Amino acid sequence: MAEEYRPLSRRTLLTAAAGGVAAGIVSTSLLTGTAGAAALPGRKRLLIGNVDALGNGSIAVADPSLTGTPSSIAVSGQPNSIAGAPDGIRAWVATQFTPGLALVDLDKGKVETEVMVGGFANNTVVSSDGKRAYVSVGSSGGGGSRGHVAVVDTANGEVRARIKVGFLPSQLALTPDGKRLYVADATATGVSIIDTAKNEVAGAVKTAKTPFRIAIDARGTKLYVASFRELTTFDLGTGQQNGTTALTGRPCGLAVGPAGTFAAVSLFTGRTTPSLLALVNTQTNKVRNQSENGRAHGPLVLSRDGGKAFVLDKENRKATASNTTDAKPENALSSPNSSKPTCVAFVETA
Repeated sequence: MAEEYRPLSRRTLLTAAAGGVAAGIVSTSLLTGTAGAAALPGRKRLLIGNVDALGNGSIAVADPSLTGTPSSIAVSGQPNSIAGAPDGIRAWVATQFTPGLALVDLDKGKVETEVMVGGFANNTVVSSDGKRAYVSVGSSGGGGSRGHVAVVDTANGEVRARIKVGFLPSQLALTPDGKRLYVADATATGVSIIDTAKNEVAGAVKTAKTPFRIAIDARGTKLYVASFRELTTFDLGTGQQNGTTALTGRPCGLAVGPAGTFAAVSLFTGRTTPSLLALVNTQTNKVRNQSENGRAHGPLVLSRDGGKAFVLDKENRKATASNTTDAKPENALSSPNSSKPTCVAFVETA
């Protein structure tokens, strides 16, 4: 069920987030509008969440070529997830500690707004129209003994509802039309389905194993669930399983190509063996290409055209870019100041 919920506080940061001082002023700006001066259309950026040894979080704004020196934007605590706004100018960042959600202006290089979501935030997604942000929140703080999904109105930064779902909701996947939100629980089997019009749980997809990562294709017809040593496909119309692919190791990242013809999975295979990037043919449910990818037991993201896979290598503290033809790494970017990369997103201005 959903409960009406108002955040404890909301702030607009009036100075640059890197070392700036927060002013205790409620934001009144429309967060879905265009930020600042006119943006260059088609500008591509790779956003990498990092955390240093002291727990300080930041977002590196890098060129997708992984060349040059990225700019850095400080955020409150470890970033766990990044979701770009539709305009490609800003991004929502879910953080492990209070307040839990931050809106970052990529051009201005600062945090614009912070939202109290009632616990530590695991993952976030934004609707295609930019009007709603959904945040999976762990079982602490305002979530009580169970976790919940916070529904954030991006026009004013208010949490409109919190939907109790599972004990530790982690991964989120939103259908392209925004009508259904799929939620994976890190402590259970199955994927919950939320009706976003009613803000309530409307059903579940049964899985044999705990879902580590989930994704939905661009047409909104298939749900992909990555579990230990396998990738399973479900038909969203019927909820029935229609394919399984054997994998090598534990999935740490999952993304589906824009045409739906392949899925990319980053795999942790053990402490003494190289991690892998696997490319799965979604028509045959077979791994078509696979390549070693450092110690890349971290999440991944695809470029908008699906030509590149950006995978985080947490042990070697870097991001790698691999082509999605043969899965082989082509370039890498080290994290600043020996920080550990935690999450990644690809954004492009409209």
